[in-house]
Amino acid sequence: MRVFNIIFKDLKVLLTDKKTLGLLIIMPIILTTILGAALGGTFSSDSDKRAIKIAVVKEYDFAYEKDKFMEFPNNNFLFQNMNQEQLKGLETYMENFSGEFNPEEMFFDGFLDNNDMKKMLQYQVLDLEKAKELLRNNEISSIVILPEDFIYNMYVNFFPLPYRNELDIKIINNPDNYIHSQIIEGIMNSFAETSDISIIGKVTYFETGIDEGIDMMTLSNSEEIIQSFYTIIEEAKVQIEEENVDKQKPLSSIEYYAVAMTAMFILFAAGEGAYLLLEEKDNLTYARMTVAGIPKSLIAIGKYFTIFSFTLMQILVMILYSTLVLGVDWGDKWLVALITLCTTFSIAGLGTMLASMCYKSGNYKMANAFSSILIFLLALIGGSYIPIEVLPKFMHNLSNFIPNGAALKAYNSVMLGDNIIQILPFLLSLIGMGVVFTIIAVYILNTEGGIKNVKYNSAKT
Repeated sequence: MRVFNIIFKDLKVLLTDKKTLGLLIIMPIILTTILGAALGGTFSSDSDKRAIKIAVVKEYDFAYEKDKFMEFPNNNFLFQNMNQEQLKGLETYMENFSGEFNPEEMFFDGFLDNNDMKKMLQYQVLDLEKAKELLRNNEISSIVILPEDFIYNMYVNFFPLPYRNELDIKIINNPDNYIHSQIIEGIMNSFAETSDISIIGKVTYFETGIDEGIDMMTLSNSEEIIQSFYTIIEEAKVQIEEENVDKQKPLSSIEYYAVAMTAMFILFAAGEGAYLLLEEKDNLTYARMTVAGIPKSLIAIGKYFTIFSFTLMQILVMILYSTLVLGVDWGDKWLVALITLCTTFSIAGLGTMLASMCYKSGNYKMANAFSSILIFLLALIGGSYIPIEVLPKFMHNLSNFIPNGAALKAYNSVMLGDNIIQILPFLLSLIGMGVVFTIIAVYILNTEGGIKNVKYNSAKT
């Protein structure tokens, strides 16, 4: 009963402390709600597949660049030896080509407006200043700029002669929406790469024919071959298919941060537990319990289960709040319960180890350093700020060996539908850390200056 009295007394102190209650219970609830709602755009889910909004800016003059293309033979040495009849035939051929081939239709109608692309992108054609204003207001994810000479270069590249100009498409991204920006860059790169397939094939065809001594006009009139180059780009479509491993649904931002904030703030429970033993000594209650005949080991056990109980309470509050209010599905309840017990075991061991270190040193520096510095470092490594997958690989691996990192991965795995075999490494990691922390705490408390050698002023007592 003495152990239960110690636990009850400590829990009563913690729960009546408004500062502690606000930090360990209220704060994770608030942060989960805010972060889950604010960062929803960076997470994908089945219920949120909105098209990415972009602006397209035309910096070219279509009519001018089309006329410029018609002047192309006059500025190229390969046509200087043509007689008047040949030049007239080439001019007629170029007029027919420019009438049938429209670079704008190819880019907008054939590429951006195809059915597959419409599911991914919504675009509007704007001037640059208006597009930048929308980008600053987060109303669009990127600006795609079709620069000067875009039309001219497209005509040259697809005209059946052995010429190829550099085709540039500029992109201005929104730094606050990294994922969407990368998607836009990939889509525009796919357009350029698909165009290159056709252009390279055309250039190779003409260069080979010229090497064989075939007249360029003869090569240009091989309609079946020339048409095959255009068909490549006309039939090319960017198809983005989203499929998750084992058909699992992706985590929403609310689901991720419900776990992330829980994993972070249970570290504060360990930090609060670090003060318990030394506070007993400073308040002289530790000496009173010793004089009253309470075994020193029971005092340490009482502190251990105080941290265990408070951590368990934290996790249960977060699970209930996120489930009932935010609609989070934590997954299999038995696996969630098993992870919760392993996590509280690890955190209780950590808190007891810190408490023993503070008690032996006789000051609160270790507890203060843990609560003000180490917790935030562990939260970063453990994925409480940003998803672990975004972190460098060494930090991703390191997160398996800290309590909050292993707990976060275990809870997330169960949310995704994993079974006990798949989360077993995280459970073993949590149990292993709890055992190591507890052994270190016992060792410290049994060395000189620890529980076995309590020094107190008998007159004060």
